[in-house]
Amino acid sequence: MREPEVSSVDKLEAAYAAKARAELADADVVAGVGSDSRDGPVVGARIVFLVAQRADPAPAAILGERTAEAVARAAEALGAADATFVLVTRPEAKTSAEARARRVRIALEAVDAPAVIALDAESAEDLACAFELDRLRAGRPVRAMGRSLAFVGEFTASLDDASAKAKAWSAMKSVATQAGLKAKGRPKAPLAEPRPDPKAAGRD
Repeated sequence: MREPEVSSVDKLEAAYAAKARAELADADVVAGVGSDSRDGPVVGARIVFLVAQRADPAPAAILGERTAEAVARAAEALGAADATFVLVTRPEAKTSAEARARRVRIALEAVDAPAVIALDAESAEDLACAFELDRLRAGRPVRAMGRSLAFVGEFTASLDDASAKAKAWSAMKSVATQAGLKAKGRPKAPLAEPRPDPKAAGRD
């Protein structure tokens, strides 16, 4: 039986994916870390989200459940659903700032997403260092080396503050627009927690 032919496009995509994986492995070697400090597609990512450290206590995923859900809703609203990559910038405390910056730069070049969003101050510092910038100001996207970069403030903390959450979303939308992504609207609100029934409480 004749094997199905593989198109030139599929071959090119496979070659690109292999190259990206090799470059990501090189980036991990630079900082002496493992592949568990990153997650997402190596081909076709539109946004890279950065965090300094894994959620504590570290779950199977890099982001805590609530943060991961909020990031997923934001990515969908920004037109990048299922096209996001997450990178931990400080998986090892002993890694030098120079090694962190080099790893971040190599990883971002490998994934080649047009937009990069730092979700906390420490990862924003590492991102700025990787692109040889003095700093990234919260809510002010910049262009550097062909990519759009943004620091949205302390994203996880903003989930409990309506004003901070609105500012984070505004920054995400601005950097996505700058990178050429087409936002579809505001993120969908999470399902509301059911309110306790006061009558039921009184019967206890």
